[in-house]
Amino acid sequence: MVRSGEMADRSAERTPIALAALATALAAAMTPQTALAQVLAAPTTTPTTATQTEERVLLEADQLIDDEQARTITAEGDVQVRYQGRTMRTDRLVYDLNSGSIHAVGNVQIVLEDGSTTYANEVEVDEALNVGIATELRARLGGQGTLAARAALRHGEGESELRNVIYTSCPICEGSDRPPTWSLRARRAIQDRDSRTISYQGAVLEVSGVPILYLPYFAHPDPTTDRASGFLPPNIGRNRRLGTFYQQPYYWAISPYQDMTASVRVHGNVNPLLGLEYRQRTWSGQFEFDTTFTQERLFDSEGDRSGSDLFRYSVFGKGKFEINDYWDWGFGVERIYDDEYLRRYDLDGPGERRGPYIGQDTRLISQLYAIGQNQHSYSSVSFVNFQGLRETDTSDLLPVIAPFAEHETVLTDPLLHGQLRLQANSAVLLRDDNPATLAFEGSDARVSLTSTWRRDMIFGPGIVMSPFAQARGDAYRIETSENEYESVTRGLGLAGVEVSWPFMRPGERFDMVVEPVAMAAFASENADDPLIVNEDSLAFELDDSNLFRPNAAPNYDLWEPGGRLSLGVRATARAHSGESASLLFGRRWRDQQAVGFTEINNLDGRTSDWVGAVQVDLGRNFGTEARVRLDDETFEVNRVDLGVRGAIGRFSANMRYFSVDETLAPTDPNEELNANLGVELARGWRMQFGLTRDLDSDMNLRQDIRAIYEDDCTFLEIAYTRNETQRGTIGPDEGLQIRIGLRSLGVFGGS
Repeated sequence: MVRSGEMADRSAERTPIALAALATALAAAMTPQTALAQVLAAPTTTPTTATQTEERVLLEADQLIDDEQARTITAEGDVQVRYQGRTMRTDRLVYDLNSGSIHAVGNVQIVLEDGSTTYANEVEVDEALNVGIATELRARLGGQGTLAARAALRHGEGESELRNVIYTSCPICEGSDRPPTWSLRARRAIQDRDSRTISYQGAVLEVSGVPILYLPYFAHPDPTTDRASGFLPPNIGRNRRLGTFYQQPYYWAISPYQDMTASVRVHGNVNPLLGLEYRQRTWSGQFEFDTTFTQERLFDSEGDRSGSDLFRYSVFGKGKFEINDYWDWGFGVERIYDDEYLRRYDLDGPGERRGPYIGQDTRLISQLYAIGQNQHSYSSVSFVNFQGLRETDTSDLLPVIAPFAEHETVLTDPLLHGQLRLQANSAVLLRDDNPATLAFEGSDARVSLTSTWRRDMIFGPGIVMSPFAQARGDAYRIETSENEYESVTRGLGLAGVEVSWPFMRPGERFDMVVEPVAMAAFASENADDPLIVNEDSLAFELDDSNLFRPNAAPNYDLWEPGGRLSLGVRATARAHSGESASLLFGRRWRDQQAVGFTEINNLDGRTSDWVGAVQVDLGRNFGTEARVRLDDETFEVNRVDLGVRGAIGRFSANMRYFSVDETLAPTDPNEELNANLGVELARGWRMQFGLTRDLDSDMNLRQDIRAIYEDDCTFLEIAYTRNETQRGTIGPDEGLQIRIGLRSLGVFGGS
């Protein structure tokens, strides 16, 4: 029997500080596991600092055997070793005091600090539990990938060589012979834990166990890392304009708070296109820029070139930063060289929120803004510049807003137990006159101050009465001719009341509420001035969303004078199981016609058309919503917007139909149908069909058909699309797109 004191002393002298606790525990060989654990956790005779305490090794086993002559320690039976957040479990462990190596045999499992787990039949590790040699290795990487190898050999710090390796991010069923959806097999691979990459030599991509692609060399980030520098999957495709093209992006993880993606796209018909995308986080916010550029002439849908060879570009960017607890500031940039640049190269960009205002594919918006907000107030200042992408967009049509500013404060119970809303609003529009038009279009500015009071009261048999009042003052500075300005001021006010009487009928299966609503108001007159041009209330319509708004005009330039009365009914039914249905129907009466209100606004006369809305939600199987506008005398449908969705078994569909009387939209499509149909097939496969049809012109604007496969680790999409729209020199087009997504590897595809 070994003398424990001598062994403890010699071990403490021979082994590093990190293993001092293990050396001390040698005296407890052959003791029960619980007692051994207590000894390992106890302080040693060697003085230790706090750092040394954190580096101690803890060993637990059913049995410990010390061979003093061979200077080895053998642990058997449910062996566990813990060191600096790492844990190793095995059936049998031999620790060599001479070399400091640990040899584990049988059901070996090593868990690292990041949660990555390695399994093996036999491993040899150092004192820090870094694997040196392993056989029949299996590793779970970050919960997203599984790696297996016949053998693993460590080469230096953080690098391991794997022989006869297989990698997949698909779930693997224990005891099943079914192969994963996809896997990478290679005769040799290198796993680098410093760069967190895995590189393969002689790799074969298998789908359901069938080899489909040979890759002499392939590398990808370790699934345990969030991001790593390297080449991203390419985009390959062909169309009539560009010819065959190949785009190769490269991702650069510059630092933990900034990165950049650079790409080059080579075309068969035209010059290459370069792209740069840069993102960065700062101490107060973040920003990003996405730009493309090329040197090329104009070309049409067939790839035929014309015009001068010029430098052409697109720039999109956004940023948002915190100033203090109330204020944030930010910017949005949207700019392209010519109107058809994005469509010509099939680029995205418009439609993303880059600030308070969102651009469209026909109109880009660049903006600089500051926004402040808390529980009782809201403030904003914005400088806005437009770039029109239609031939009719001119500088007089699209001004520079420099700036638009607003502030709103809400006070509760300041006057007659109601709510008082104080608002200040200003706008400065800068524009150049268009000599091609007869009327002079110049710059103008406006400042408005508004106070609105409202109080909600309930009295009698549940009647809700809400009196309200508003007072507003406007001051305009208008350019009537070049460098000649005139000032206009006006005072406006209105007062009225909104009354509703909800009736509720609770039931065993559903509850119903029926609520008649009336709004009556009277507003000041003589607000119309020939110098005031309606700039901010051009595109609005009285419908179900604003039927009971006191002033139908949504902004400042247009004012609804005189008396008005809105009557309607709201009804809601809600089942206890979650289904619901709602209805609103009503109209508006006015005591006079007003300048600036047209048939398009639904306010051209003394009576509006009838407006209504219906919404039904029966869960996944059925839902619909509809908004209608009916003629005030004949009840003919002047406008309808209908959406329906449904699902039966494996089939699902959604459809949206709208129809507008041609007198309300003489230049826009008056009747259009958009429909999508989906079919769930077997084992992850589904089909989708889409159609957008202009019923006026009796032509399909867009159609597509898609075959999609998706499971836990794989995405495959094969899509055919055809677009019949024509804008400028870019006309109808069709394309075939194939995209393959392998989880943890990326998305491969082209069109």
